[in-house]
Amino acid sequence: MTTTIEVGMLGLGTVGSGVVERLTRSATKIEQTQGIRLHLAAVVVNHLNAHRSVQLPIGTRLTDSLTNVVCDQQIQLIIEVMGTVATAKAAIVAALNQGKAVVTANKDLIATAGPELAALAKKRGCDLFYEASVAGGIPILRTLTDSYATDNVQSVSGIINGTANYILSAMTAGQSYEQALAAAQTAGYAEADPTNDVAGVDAAYKLMILSRFAFGQELTLSQIRPVGITALTAVDCQLAAENGWGVKLLAQIQQHVTGLYCRVAPVAIPTNQSLSQINGVQNAIVIQSEAIGTGLYTGPGAGSTATANSVLNDVLVAAKHLISDHQAVRNPEPAAPLTVARLDQLTQTYLGFSTVSQEELKRRANEADFSVEFVTANCYRIAALSAVQRDKLRAELPINLIPIANTTVWPQTSENTITTPVNVAI
Repeated sequence: MTTTIEVGMLGLGTVGSGVVERLTRSATKIEQTQGIRLHLAAVVVNHLNAHRSVQLPIGTRLTDSLTNVVCDQQIQLIIEVMGTVATAKAAIVAALNQGKAVVTANKDLIATAGPELAALAKKRGCDLFYEASVAGGIPILRTLTDSYATDNVQSVSGIINGTANYILSAMTAGQSYEQALAAAQTAGYAEADPTNDVAGVDAAYKLMILSRFAFGQELTLSQIRPVGITALTAVDCQLAAENGWGVKLLAQIQQHVTGLYCRVAPVAIPTNQSLSQINGVQNAIVIQSEAIGTGLYTGPGAGSTATANSVLNDVLVAAKHLISDHQAVRNPEPAAPLTVARLDQLTQTYLGFSTVSQEELKRRANEADFSVEFVTANCYRIAALSAVQRDKLRAELPINLIPIANTTVWPQTSENTITTPVNVAI
């Protein structure tokens, strides 16, 4: 016996088109294996007459009225892939108040208003799923919820923006930043306005969501203060690669004693570590935990297909819940609050890229009590550099400083403080 679930979708851009294509291809398999028919009843768009490469299923109506879809009593499940914040939030709130299940890929919205929407979904007895909001091709939120339910997560580190990773990989291969960005846009991996991707904002939003699932902690964008990739050059990336490091836009959050330390910034990762080998639009997340140890999860992080597949997996779970009259909100309860600080405020070792002479850098190192090691022409390894010393160097010299993974000097704690040892993955 096949049960039909009426679905409405808000948005028909890159991800929305991918959802339609995946749903069309998978419809027969879903009916045969799950006994569920997902009928796409309506799709909301801004411009009805705009050219679209995707063909809607027979019987799907195209409309420019959010209200007509969100408030349609026949529609049981809403897919939100508009890519806005205020409008999307209003639509989701309306859908939940109508008693509809909601699946969204909107990381900006979930990062900033996830707990509020989850509370409303719980109150209304509706599903609210958003697996596709982080690392589209990796079911990382479901993994954190299910596989780490009885474990103690110690750190999460990841390459979670496919666009930035594509650009850095292309720069390492010899393209300029401008060439790499243009190629990413042509391939459909970067938006016409790539600011959020290249400035690290997109990765920071995703880290905010990961923090909620890994540690039960809410982060803000101002606490993370993301640093993007726009200050890097192809020469920087190539020099790093030639000397044993891969430069990646890394999102990190780690617990140390009673504090959380976070960072979104370019980081030099030794080539013998797995994350250094993640190239192109691939995403990868390393979770360090007490029971499992180190777990590496990889998958595509940009493009419509992987994200659409993640959306449809959530849709299928929500559809089953509608049939069984069960609801679930994938949003963990908050834990006891921890202090939040940034990793870039701690002393650590950096790769320095500069045309400044060795003698000048060594003179400054002797004066300020840090060490400089010549790596190759215009490339230095600068150890024991505090945040103050780093900022002073950047202000006074033409130098690009990239932190090296796993070189953080952690603050000393009292001898009487009982702590759980933490193994640093990255």
